[in-house]
Amino acid sequence: MAFRVIHSSGHRTEFGVDDIYEFLFGGVLAVHYADPTKWSEYYPPHKWDQVLAEAGHRPGATGGESVGGLMLGE
Repeated sequence: MAFRVIHSSGHRTEFGVDDIYEFLFGGVLAVHYADPTKWSEYYPPHKWDQVLAEAGHRPGATGGESVGGLMLGE
């Protein structure tokens, strides 16, 4: 698991290290898949409660992107 979305219903969805999450205007959560055959998903603020990500997996980036010569998550 690279990050997990906890939905307001209590359901949990896990995503991979190459998937990306970001927070959009108005509290919308966007999830973009690394798999080009999958469409991005958008969750309005009343449909999700929390995003739990591994260390270094920041919003708008994959868990393995480098920043300033360092690999995120190291």
